[in-house]
Amino acid sequence: MKILHVADNLVMGGRERRLLELIKGLLRAQHEIVLVLFRDAVHYKEIYDLPIKLVILKKRFRFDAFVYFQLFEICRQTNPDVIHSWGGVPSVISGLTALWCRKKLVNGMIANSECKPFTMDWNRSKLSFPFSDVIVSNSKVGIKAYGVSERKGIVISNGFNIKRLEIVYDKEETIKDIGISNGQALIGMIASINWRKDYPTFIRSALLVLKQTTNVCFIIIGDGEDRADVESMIPANLKKYFRFMGKRQDVDRYISVFDIGILASFGEGISNSIMEYMAFEKPVIASDVEGNRELVKADQSGFLVEMRNESEMADKMLKLLSDKALSVEMGKAGKRIILERFTEEQMTEKYIKLYRNLLNNEKLET
Repeated sequence: MKILHVADNLVMGGRERRLLELIKGLLRAQHEIVLVLFRDAVHYKEIYDLPIKLVILKKRFRFDAFVYFQLFEICRQTNPDVIHSWGGVPSVISGLTALWCRKKLVNGMIANSECKPFTMDWNRSKLSFPFSDVIVSNSKVGIKAYGVSERKGIVISNGFNIKRLEIVYDKEETIKDIGISNGQALIGMIASINWRKDYPTFIRSALLVLKQTTNVCFIIIGDGEDRADVESMIPANLKKYFRFMGKRQDVDRYISVFDIGILASFGEGISNSIMEYMAFEKPVIASDVEGNRELVKADQSGFLVEMRNESEMADKMLKLLSDKALSVEMGKAGKRIILERFTEEQMTEKYIKLYRNLLNNEKLET
């Protein structure tokens, strides 16, 4: 099969990581890939080394709509079997392209757990869903939030590339890079620093933990418009127990030295950060929201805590810090879940089955 993938960019993010892993999986299965990006923003540089046709449609000015019309010509020239869109604007433009070129469209714009009426996501879903043959979300809560019908909606979860676990990282070098003593426990959260993530609860829980023990350091990997506000929550005399690492492409290196992985948030689909914690055998503490319930087995692979409850989050951190056996047990349970249900191979197989069912006009099931 030939699949035309359409996305806005390949910056560091969960959806972009999922697209990259799917492309690699499809290539291993001997499928042909055309990738169109609407912006020249590529953080995953390995895409340039893959045997695909990559087209970047650069805008000449901010509201240059001409680049979108170029997608029609690309579709005509490459003649794909399926168009697979990623994101809101790509899905709207791909919907029109699929209609014009008479191609099957897989709409992959759903990557979150909330869609309020008259927001940009809501508007784009209303424009693109009617032209989509199937609408894919990586979580059940995403399908529910966007009001997708059973006839069109399908859940295909993220897939973790287990080959990432084969890389051996120098623990001492990583700890030196973080700038801590070798004996400190490391509690990390990987997420954009914006309104979607509940960093205030994470910081407040960390401050509660520091009242009980200072043999710990809190690692924040990510960046965003709220970073200054989050940093300002930390008293000057306690800043030495926190490290803001910014955006990193080598997140695996840091996860490998975490003792606990945290994700405090207000809503999730299937979180790549949690998947990565689990794959690297780290116990998880996450907000008790729908998407996280699909991934974390509560009290077995980690703890789900009430949203905005810093006391409960702090208690769970202290419990794992004081009970090494429980921490190890939860980490191993998490890895088993990833290997059984959330590998890149499983994700790729489900997408290939979906594409084939579409082309054969068969029932859409995964």
